[in-house]
Amino acid sequence: MPLTADPATVREILQTDRRWAVYALADLAPEYSAGARWHVAAHGRPALLLVYRGFEPPVLFAHGAVADLAPLLPEVAAERDAEREFYLSVRPEAADLLRANGYEIRDEKRMWRMVADPARFVPRAHTAVRLGPADYEALASLHRDGDAAGETPPFFNAGMLRHGVYYGICEGEAIVAAAGTHVLAERESVAAIGNVYTRRDRRGRGLGAQVSGAVTAELLRLGLRTVALNVGESNAAAMRVYQRLGFERYCEYREGIAARVQTIHSIV
Repeated sequence: MPLTADPATVREILQTDRRWAVYALADLAPEYSAGARWHVAAHGRPALLLVYRGFEPPVLFAHGAVADLAPLLPEVAAERDAEREFYLSVRPEAADLLRANGYEIRDEKRMWRMVADPARFVPRAHTAVRLGPADYEALASLHRDGDAAGETPPFFNAGMLRHGVYYGICEGEAIVAAAGTHVLAERESVAAIGNVYTRRDRRGRGLGAQVSGAVTAELLRLGLRTVALNVGESNAAAMRVYQRLGFERYCEYREGIAARVQTIHSIV
């Protein structure tokens, strides 16, 4: 099936695994959809590739069985600007498929998708305050604290403060810890928590748990069906924090930079 812009077709496919597809479902919302290009499998198979051009490099997301994804790779490779690299968000088997078909993956990270269980969430006391668009510069300043250590949140822009939920802990004019949403789409009933960051000289005080808990509480108050977040497999401390907040590990996946290093003649 060729490139499609039909949201009903895309939504039906993504609904087969909402917890994995939480970001992609959000990309159906008007505030995110302009950057999305959907390559959908033929014959009604529940599989697709999403190229999301809201960031640089574009994000490549894969949903569905490898056998159904394989015929879509030439479509992506044939796009006008296909020489660009992609930031991957794919399951391990899809990463293997890309490698087998002419792509090199650099800086590959092993990740867990975690999903909130509302029945296990217990609101916790916190000193966090709701942030908005006027706080963009202060929040960007907080993130720059991570530049030297390579810890700066990679996906952040002003639109996230307009369309999402952000909470921060302030000391005077400075924000010393914050968390928010990468995406929030109430119509699709999904949100993904991200950009959790505590200033390096304020760590070890539980501030990250406070701001993450405040964001989670607000998203659950909104009645969203699926609230998710991502965490590195090696980040055991963060995983314990999220588990105490009521998140459960759902699936393993891979992030990294993929670049096509040879022409795709056939799919294996």
